[in-house]
Amino acid sequence: MSKLNLQNLNTKKKLLISGIILLLVLAAVTIFNSQKQKTVEPVATPNTKKKVTSPINVIAVEERPYLRLEPSSDGHYITITVLEVKKAASQLNYEMEYQTGSMLQGFGGLIDLTNLPVTDTKLFGSQSAGGAITYHEDIKGGNLLAEFSGTENYAVKSAWRYFANSGKASEFTSQDTKFTINNQALSKHAYIIIYNSPGYPGEIDGELLSDPYVVTSEKSLKTISSNFTVSIRSSEAGQIMGYDGSKWQEMDSEYTDGVVQASGPAMDVYVLVKKS
Repeated sequence: MSKLNLQNLNTKKKLLISGIILLLVLAAVTIFNSQKQKTVEPVATPNTKKKVTSPINVIAVEERPYLRLEPSSDGHYITITVLEVKKAASQLNYEMEYQTGSMLQGFGGLIDLTNLPVTDTKLFGSQSAGGAITYHEDIKGGNLLAEFSGTENYAVKSAWRYFANSGKASEFTSQDTKFTINNQALSKHAYIIIYNSPGYPGEIDGELLSDPYVVTSEKSLKTISSNFTVSIRSSEAGQIMGYDGSKWQEMDSEYTDGVVQASGPAMDVYVLVKKS
C-alpha cells in the first residue's frame, strides 16, 4: 500500500472515531436534559378513607360520641381526639372540611377505636415528594363528619371555628353564634378552636337546650386561674353546666334578653340544660 493511501485510511479512521464520540456525547446530553426537565410529582398518599354513607345526626344526642379538636402550638396542625363512644363502634371514618381564605380544603382518615382515648393529628396544608410543606393560611373553621362502624353504623356531623389570635382578642364566639366565652387572659393564647362536639362525656340529667361546646387552645385553658364568662343564646331560661374532666357541675346562671350567662373556672365542655 502506498504511503498516500495509508494516510487516507488513517484519516478516515480518525474521522469515524470522532463521529462516534460526538454521537455518544450528544446522546448523553439529550438524556441529561430530558431527566432535568421532568417535573417532580408529589408522592401519592394512600387512600385511607372511605365515603361516608350512614345517615347523619339521626341518633339521640345522649348516644353520640364525645370528641375534641385541638390546635398545635404553631397552629399548622389539628388533633382529633375520641374520648368516649357510647354506641359501640370499632372504627371511625372521618372527613374534615375547612375554609382557608376563600377556598375549601379538607382531609380524611380512619381511626381504630379499640383503645380510648385515641388521637389523630393532621396538617393544615400539603407536602410534596421532596418533603416541602405548604401551610394553609387564614383558616376560619369548618365541619367534621364522622362515621362510626360497629354492629349498627352511624354518622355525626358538627361545626368548629378556628381563631388565629394575632389581634390578641379575649372574647370568642362559636360558628353557630350561640356560644361565647370571655377571659382577658385569652389574649395571650395564639390559637383557639370552639367545637360543637356531637356528644358529651358521662350523663346529664335534664333536657339539652344547646350543643355541647368544647373550647381548646395551643395550651391548656386550665392554667388560667381567673374565671371565664360564658354565655349561650336561648329562647328560654336554662342552667349552664360545665364538665371539669371528671364530673358535671352546675354554674351560677342568669337569663337576660335571650341569653343565659354564667361565670366560673375553665371547663372541658359547656352545655345548656333546661331547668327542672
